[in-house]
Amino acid sequence: MKTRPLSLPYVLALALFAALSFVSPRANAQMSDTEKKAAARAAYQEGVKLQDDGKFADALARFESAQKLFDAPTHLLHIAECQALTGRLVEASETYETLSHKTLPAGAPDAFTQAQQQGQAELPALRARIPSLRVTVKPGPQQVQNLQVNVNGVTMPNELLGIARPLNPGTYRFSAQAVGWSTAAPIDVPLAEKEQKSVELTLQQLAGGGAAVVVAPGPPSQGAPPPPPYNPNQDRAKPKSSGGPTSVGMLLGLHGGAVIPAGEVENKVPASEFVGAGGGGGLDLYLRVARMLLIGAEVEYASLGAPKDSKLVPLGSTVDAKGSTTYVGVNLGIMPNVDKVSFIGDVGIGSRSAGVKLSQNGTTLAEGSERGLEFALSAGLSIPAGPIRIVPKLGLGIGSFSSSTDKLTNTDKDIPSADRGTHTFIFIGLAAFYSVDFGSKPDSE
Repeated sequence: MKTRPLSLPYVLALALFAALSFVSPRANAQMSDTEKKAAARAAYQEGVKLQDDGKFADALARFESAQKLFDAPTHLLHIAECQALTGRLVEASETYETLSHKTLPAGAPDAFTQAQQQGQAELPALRARIPSLRVTVKPGPQQVQNLQVNVNGVTMPNELLGIARPLNPGTYRFSAQAVGWSTAAPIDVPLAEKEQKSVELTLQQLAGGGAAVVVAPGPPSQGAPPPPPYNPNQDRAKPKSSGGPTSVGMLLGLHGGAVIPAGEVENKVPASEFVGAGGGGGLDLYLRVARMLLIGAEVEYASLGAPKDSKLVPLGSTVDAKGSTTYVGVNLGIMPNVDKVSFIGDVGIGSRSAGVKLSQNGTTLAEGSERGLEFALSAGLSIPAGPIRIVPKLGLGIGSFSSSTDKLTNTDKDIPSADRGTHTFIFIGLAAFYSVDFGSKPDSE
């Protein structure tokens, strides 16, 4: 049997089939979930930078790409913000609604929860900016045949007639036609933010009756309502990332509460014979590094009460006793998350002085003070309230006085180690810190 030679078209067809068979599996391969998430994160980060640079339309495209690759509340939040910044208020409102009603799975990242909460907070202000327009036609749709109302060259459903319809800010060109009727000319209606307008389209009867219905073109050189100019002072929540605290920040604070002395001033001399409990307050300064570590300083002053059962004040005497204490020290602490309800604690070392003044009928009988080293511990719970952190706080200072002063005789003396007692100062009160972030917050999916 004689074999026929293969024709050139047949050979080319076989080659093409083989090539397609080789590349087809790769062409149909899908991106893995890991690849999609990595690509979404890259698009998101580019979008954040573009938004910060004021390039809102470009940023919107990046966030929409990120959302298509990976569904995340952080993407929806930025999409809504960029839609609003480009004048697409109606679309932004719907995106905020989607974000607000999104059901987050158990164990969702904090960034997702914070993005949803921020979207819910921004939505009311966005809604207040959306204008509305009510369109009516005279004669009405029941009095004419085949009524068509056109907005920027697009037919509007007659069911929307008479309804105050939310629209984006911009200029809208209206016309209306029916069998034998038409508006004399298109009507341009400018619509600004927050405006509530009504427009009535008046139909005129055409000579000769049944003229064809013609759709009027939109406003010249306008495919969609132009966005309003960006106003940096616009009343809206500032876009923010939700990736947790900045690496570096500062806490400036005040604290106040009760100060209770205990222990011994000197060996076998109880603090209760020297001073009593009182109230005071102080200043705190922390530098926050590595997100959670605190390095700071503290100054505290307290006015203390009169001692009880004191040998310095004879029973039944009219001697007036007043005490005070001052502490100055440095601290090292930890605060796991400055932006959330979080534990805060520190340890410190400093100098404590305590003094008492005895007087009778305006005459000073005795006045002295003690000084020494003290180790401090404190713990509390930080509760965020905007830029303020409210902290219920418990503090404990433990030390010993190493020197004393008699101010009446101008005598200073060192207390021998054997004669030193161990004193304790307990603080129970409330602190308030103003939190300052250095740099921008990290971004997170």
